[in-house]
Amino acid sequence: MIISRALTLTVLLSINFLANAQNKPIESLKQRKTAIDSTFKGFTFPPHDSILHFNLATIEKIGPYQFKNKREEKRYNQTELDVLKTYPLALIVSSELKIVNAQFENSQIDQAERKKYIKWYQKYVYKTYIDSLKMLNEQQGRLLLKLIHRETGRTSYDLIKSYRGGFNALIWQSLAFMAGANLNSKYDPEENKMIEHIIRRYKSGEFN
Repeated sequence: MIISRALTLTVLLSINFLANAQNKPIESLKQRKTAIDSTFKGFTFPPHDSILHFNLATIEKIGPYQFKNKREEKRYNQTELDVLKTYPLALIVSSELKIVNAQFENSQIDQAERKKYIKWYQKYVYKTYIDSLKMLNEQQGRLLLKLIHRETGRTSYDLIKSYRGGFNALIWQSLAFMAGANLNSKYDPEENKMIEHIIRRYKSGEFN
């Protein structure tokens, strides 16, 4: 139980640290609300065009994975379940990071309002994602750390160090080790061909 909770908190911080880097939080919140209001079931309604239109994404046809034996097929099926639980969370981290980086250099909001928003944002992140993170087992938590590196190009340790400082990174790395994980986990597509195949299927819309 202690190990699972430590890993959950470690993964949560990988999402939660982004709140501390927001430089235009109020503007960002308005942009998100506008995006939600103007989108319905994948259709975007332009403000000055009365004709409904939408773009069809390119769909990649993925061939079946070639199993060497029944044992490998069983491992693939379990990995598929793990990826479907963790990959959406990795995409969330990547999306939030892009928003932060886009706003990082231009800050005009006063510190009091910034701190107020950050406090709200941290509560929002916790309430939104904690239930999903609690449902992850230790293996899935370790996989999520790898997938964060895949989607952002940076390890969770590097992200925490950049936005919260080296001391915080060391503390959370220690907690990760207690949980049998490593915040410096990196993703290598050649070493994780099975995972890569499942992600390609995910992106093609096979699991929708």
